[in-house]
Amino acid sequence: MDLPAVGVKFLESIEGFEDLEPYDGVSYCDAVRLATSGYEQLIVPGSIDTCRWSPVVLGLKGTETAFEQGLEPRLEGPVAGVYLAPLSGFRAGLEPDVVIIRGRPEQLRRITATLPSGSLQARYRGRIGWTALGVGDATLSARVLLTHTANRLLAVLKRWKRFDDLTRTLFRSERVTGTFERMLRNTMADMSVCRNSSILPHLEDAANISYFCTGGVTWGGNSPAHMTCGMPYRLYREIEGRLSYPGK
Repeated sequence: MDLPAVGVKFLESIEGFEDLEPYDGVSYCDAVRLATSGYEQLIVPGSIDTCRWSPVVLGLKGTETAFEQGLEPRLEGPVAGVYLAPLSGFRAGLEPDVVIIRGRPEQLRRITATLPSGSLQARYRGRIGWTALGVGDATLSARVLLTHTANRLLAVLKRWKRFDDLTRTLFRSERVTGTFERMLRNTMADMSVCRNSSILPHLEDAANISYFCTGGVTWGGNSPAHMTCGMPYRLYREIEGRLSYPGK
């Protein structure tokens, strides 16, 4: 693998994490990017200043509007915080709830093929907003082709600061976010890192693979040639001996 695996821990209390400055930034996928680079991250309510999706699905914010109530599945809060770190730097005595692995499609297919039978989530199979499982490949699915095309375009556009500033301004608005959500619902990948790779594996107690959403590329800095996979730590433990990635 080209990138380190990142562990995710959902916290009932942030006691014991006083030494960490809480994350303050655009999105959960950006915090995962920082954790990938070796920096522990502590996300608390109010940490995420732009993305309107992730605080709700992570349980860091209650559902107050129709838009927020429509984001499913989500972790019912209140969640005190979310701790992120590369597995090699995870705090001693603390086990992650979920492990996020990102890589090329063929790499993730090989990884999930080694999991025990029944380890892949089935509830959302075939629904591209939630998963890549059962969706088909780019030659068969217009939805996959749309996702690939949009993400490649975003990977180019995000190089320009004006575009980055524009997305941060627009998506602070729940009205803009809600309109965008209705447009892409089950048409393209949606909430790829926060929901599909963190919450869904946690709630389903199963592994999931997802194409990256637009935020995962624009704010998370992920390559459109990669995909993302989340799995419970118990499943990761079964295959970790067969994995190789930076920092392991």
